[in-house]
Amino acid sequence: MKSYPSDHNEIVSNLLDGKFIIYPNPLFTVLQEQEDDYKEFFKESYGYDLNFDAEFAYLSSNEVKEKRTRDFVLFLAMLCRELDYSGKNFRDAIDFGSFDISETEQLLKQSSRWEILEKTSIANFESFIDTWQRRNILKKNGNQFKFTKAVKLFFEFAVNISSAKLKEENNSSFNS
Repeated sequence: MKSYPSDHNEIVSNLLDGKFIIYPNPLFTVLQEQEDDYKEFFKESYGYDLNFDAEFAYLSSNEVKEKRTRDFVLFLAMLCRELDYSGKNFRDAIDFGSFDISETEQLLKQSSRWEILEKTSIANFESFIDTWQRRNILKKNGNQFKFTKAVKLFFEFAVNISSAKLKEENNSSFNS
């Protein structure tokens, strides 16, 4: 029988709860040191893939179609759009800035695209922020929140969707 570190139960429960484990959390180092063992463990035990970035780790599966992830990508896209419209460098704001929860909610509600967001979990904004804090995508401090390093994955996801859409559009116009 394989021997697992003393932090094994905490690592497994965090990842199965949909949390990202982010460097410099000591659990990240434990995962890195036993990457092959943990990749095999999650694949064999749960059918999940353990994914590593230089700064965070998380589980994924091709079988899961998660609405919350879609909602978060919509939130991120709309926030970036509104920051851009207000003349701010949205990438710097996301990577380094902090946001007031009620001001951010008002910014989104005043957007011409709010009708898209109000049909999602974003409509209950405080609860939405709390959910993503529990998953280690946001850090909340009082009435402020910041994005963690794990937001990078959602930017990559959005870019991949956008690239696929552009390719699809280019192929359909080419074939016309």
